[in-house]
Amino acid sequence: MKQQKEKDRSVLIVDAGDLFFEKETIPENIRSAAKLKAEFVVEAYNRIGCDALNVGERDLVLGLPFLKELEKRAKFPFVSANLTGKDNALLFKPYLIKRVGQVNVGIFGIMGDTAQIAALVKKHSGGAVLIQDAVEAAANVIRELHGKTDLIVALTHQNVGRDWVVARRVRGIDVIIGGHDKQKVLEPHIADNTRIVQAGEKGQYLGQMEVSVQLDGTKSYHNRLIPLGKGVADDESIKSMLKDYYRKVAALHGAMEQGPEVSLRAASCESCHKREFMHWKASRHAAAYASLVKRERQFDPDCLPCHTTRFEEPQGFSIQSHPRDLIGVQCESCHGLIAEHAGDAKKVSATADCCVKGSALKPARQDCLKCHTAERSPSFEKDYPVYLKKVKH
Repeated sequence: MKQQKEKDRSVLIVDAGDLFFEKETIPENIRSAAKLKAEFVVEAYNRIGCDALNVGERDLVLGLPFLKELEKRAKFPFVSANLTGKDNALLFKPYLIKRVGQVNVGIFGIMGDTAQIAALVKKHSGGAVLIQDAVEAAANVIRELHGKTDLIVALTHQNVGRDWVVARRVRGIDVIIGGHDKQKVLEPHIADNTRIVQAGEKGQYLGQMEVSVQLDGTKSYHNRLIPLGKGVADDESIKSMLKDYYRKVAALHGAMEQGPEVSLRAASCESCHKREFMHWKASRHAAAYASLVKRERQFDPDCLPCHTTRFEEPQGFSIQSHPRDLIGVQCESCHGLIAEHAGDAKKVSATADCCVKGSALKPARQDCLKCHTAERSPSFEKDYPVYLKKVKH
């Protein structure tokens, strides 16, 4: 085997899992949109040139049959060395060997076998999918790959502590690319001779590890996280595919964009709370839906819950009807239904602080955490007073 030259450099593109669905449960009325999105993701990964996808527990949210349908659409393998059916037969390809430049790379996938993950897999698959011992599965793959590869990469979906366990107990794994924990690992953890990395979540970063394999078999590693912010230009072909997906979702629900002038339900608060209403109108909450329109994501079921009022709750915004009077994060998102407030004299006062006196109408930090999660607003808990000052009225 020759030492790799600059012109021979090649790239492997892999994913550690939980690719298709963000949440553990998907309401029935948005399942069709969720399926369309998963199909779009497969086509986008086909276009990008993905080499392998490890299966995560959330990939099974709509059941094993749908995931197998997605696998048929994919031009890349779904891998898992420890997911089996009730007959203990593997459900996915356990590993593959890719020739990268002059290096043979073995890639395999495993899912964590903790009780928590096993319970989720059982729930999502209706008991059709079983998780076998992750360490034993990894050891079996390493034995099969012995003498066939120059580099071995494990795609794992478990917490990083379990990655350490696998690395220490199964000799021969060069790199573990983990998921599930959603950590941003810039400097790889080193467990004996194994490098353990993760790249966050939601496409915020691209993890890139450069590996050089020398003639004598020694290896060197360089890892970095590339922020995928506004400075990274859109790929026009993927952007076109995304627009087509949004059109399909809009057509699915009969949603039609109307003119810019809309009657907001929050306007009914203005007569009694003019100062508060004007403060809200100038806030980012009021413009939350407009920010989706700007990015052409106003039909994305993963975005709408935090950019509309009471998404899929009683008398709230519905993806099916797309009511224009409930776009944006309006008063009812934090203070409860207007009808209940106006109809309860005990909660209505002539004073300006009536919403504070009515305990049912006073928002709590927990209400904010529905959208200001650690992933979306990493500094929210630490900077809560700063956030609160922006919306307090």
